[in-house]
Amino acid sequence: MKRYFAAVTCCLAYICIFCTRLNLNITIISMVKTWNATTEEQNSNETKISDDSATNSLPTFDWDDQTQQQILGSFYYGYIISGLPGGWLAGKIGGKRSIVIVLLLQGLLSAMIPWAAGVGTSLLTIVRVFQGVIEGLIMPGIYITLRKWIVPSERSTLVSIAYSGSCIGEVCCYPLSTWISTSPSLGGWPTSYYTYSSLCVLLAIVCIAFVYDDPVDDPYVSTREVEYLKSFELEQNNKDVPVPWCDIFTSTAVWSIIVAYTAFNFSYFFILTEGPSYLLILGFNITSIAILTSIPSILEFIVTLLSGACADVIIRREYLNVLNTRKFFMILHMGIPAMCLFFIGYFENHAAECVVLLTVAFSCGGLYTGTLTNIMEISKEHSQIIVGMVTTGAAAVGFIGPLILGALIKEDNTANQWSLMFKIIAAVHIFAMIFFLIFAKAEQQEWSHGKITKQEMKSYNSIHDESGG
Repeated sequence: MKRYFAAVTCCLAYICIFCTRLNLNITIISMVKTWNATTEEQNSNETKISDDSATNSLPTFDWDDQTQQQILGSFYYGYIISGLPGGWLAGKIGGKRSIVIVLLLQGLLSAMIPWAAGVGTSLLTIVRVFQGVIEGLIMPGIYITLRKWIVPSERSTLVSIAYSGSCIGEVCCYPLSTWISTSPSLGGWPTSYYTYSSLCVLLAIVCIAFVYDDPVDDPYVSTREVEYLKSFELEQNNKDVPVPWCDIFTSTAVWSIIVAYTAFNFSYFFILTEGPSYLLILGFNITSIAILTSIPSILEFIVTLLSGACADVIIRREYLNVLNTRKFFMILHMGIPAMCLFFIGYFENHAAECVVLLTVAFSCGGLYTGTLTNIMEISKEHSQIIVGMVTTGAAAVGFIGPLILGALIKEDNTANQWSLMFKIIAAVHIFAMIFFLIFAKAEQQEWSHGKITKQEMKSYNSIHDESGG
């Protein structure tokens, strides 16, 4: 079934993009020089490159904690700029072109990072900002690519497959980056950036050759599948309808998704970016960190796929209607991590317990079938615009988290200060969960323009029986 190929390809794109984003989070441990110096030297913000030619060591840099937080968080300054424009642009140029552009440019920028780091922190920060700008196209691009390939009875499953690439990217990136950065024979940390750059370019070529936005244009899909997919198209789906900006921006259904996904990303991106640093505080070394950061991602990947499939089963068998299914998964998605993050402070002197709670909290990130799938349910025609708004909200908290942490640990970088940060995140989760439960909807909104076909309105059971392939 070609529709599953489309979802898997989007998944692979997400893997490559996440690897280019996350690589610096782990390699920065190898990039920062550990040395004994005077207080004056340690407080210097100027980047200095080690030139230990006697041991042929790789370049390392004198970056203090604040500088490192600035570099890691700078990605999100670009990401917040491009979310909404990226959704609009993706709607104009198409999903396939959006994905290809992101892959090629992210590959180029990833290859530039070793050079930029050597020049100075300012240039490295600029490169990271541009990485964020470019990535604003990827989520809208994926939605547009999948829009005509997804049928209601498989909506949760296919969206989960596509976005599970973020989990796989985490699983692959941390151990692979650690292995490369700690292996001088492989070229050390610079090689990891060139590796991910090459993968991005390779996948871009695959997308150009085999991915299509519309099943009708795909020479590799069966006629039977094309006819089946076309029966679910919106009646106005092929018309260039205007974007109802005012209606979208004032829709409580849209804002319920934005608030929920923003809260999720507040914790998700924070743990992704700062997780290795927290494990250092708990006393783990770089090898252990690579393993410990991979386990939650593996579990999240499993949870993502299972939750998507379970949501479709629950709806098809009418255990719950569509809206209540989304709300049920939202309670799990937000409530469980909130409890884990709140109580982590009570175990700050017990590293194992902290890791377990953090792992459970992160793994529940895979239960996002309540939000991402809900976007197509309220507006299939303008889903890329809503995704752009969602991306903007997620990006905003992406750099706010490291800034708050930087203020909390400025004078006292201890597990106790980190637990305060986790409590802040837990409170945000609870607020977002309540907001979604009150305002969420699960039907096409009047302003969406696209009129649902009769086939779309059939029960999930009927659709499932007719799918055939």
